[in-house]
Amino acid sequence: MKILSMVLVVFFVHLSLCCNAQNKKFNNLFYCFGNAMNLPNAPKSFEDQAILAKKTGYQAMSGSGEQNYFEFRKALDRVGLAMPEIYIELNIDQGIASKDSLLKKIIRDSKGRDLLITLPIVSKLYKNNQLEGDTKLVEMLTPLADYAAAYQVKLAIYPHYLLYCESIQHALKIATMAARPNIGIVFNLCHFLKVEGETQIEAALTQSMPHLMMVSICGADTGDTKNMDWNRLIQPLGAGSFDTYRFVKLIKDKGYQGRIGLQCYNIKTDAAIALSKSLNTWNSYKNMYSASLKGN
Repeated sequence: MKILSMVLVVFFVHLSLCCNAQNKKFNNLFYCFGNAMNLPNAPKSFEDQAILAKKTGYQAMSGSGEQNYFEFRKALDRVGLAMPEIYIELNIDQGIASKDSLLKKIIRDSKGRDLLITLPIVSKLYKNNQLEGDTKLVEMLTPLADYAAAYQVKLAIYPHYLLYCESIQHALKIATMAARPNIGIVFNLCHFLKVEGETQIEAALTQSMPHLMMVSICGADTGDTKNMDWNRLIQPLGAGSFDTYRFVKLIKDKGYQGRIGLQCYNIKTDAAIALSKSLNTWNSYKNMYSASLKGN
């Protein structure tokens, strides 16, 4: 009996170590945000934008907004790029206008594509009354999530500076209230630095992990980030004094296996150069992380 118990202990320890190693494996999908195509010298047509992203080494690019979704999706399909995520504003005041809204058409079109819809939340009516606003928002989110679940589509609350939901804590509250397995949150590094500051990152990530569906990263500066402008908080990956690799290592050490997007808003560098520099930096992070695991 003792021998059997020892065998079982060894088995479960080995299983635990294998699972932990798998969680730490650096195989997260890394993609560029669609706003990379607003950078200097970026092409204008969706197909040329997709070609640029693929030429610089990316295998996926996010969408933005509902209006051009179908045209953009077709361009990505033609070039052979995935769309792992699309950013769509959700206005509590307006609600979801109809039973067959454009948002629901996008959900239906994305069946089986593993799409994540990230939702920055907007409201003027409830900005200063979040107790009632959260209830209204959850009343919108839960039927939408139930509808999306049939198409294997996920939803994630996107904390955004100056919008209705700015903080990780608020996003977690909404996701917990909604209590749907396909509703989670986004950890957007630049907005977190702007709203909450860099000293709170590890604690916020620890709380976020059970609900975390997407992380966005970029280069940034360290210091009094709450009072910095976006030109310091959003830079090509590898630029700035903030240690973005340490942040990536932290989420990997905590077992995060989800998608990671490259935030590119308002960067002034040439699009092709910024994308290439960022991807080269990402690849260096992978090498550094692999080396850190071997050293343990």
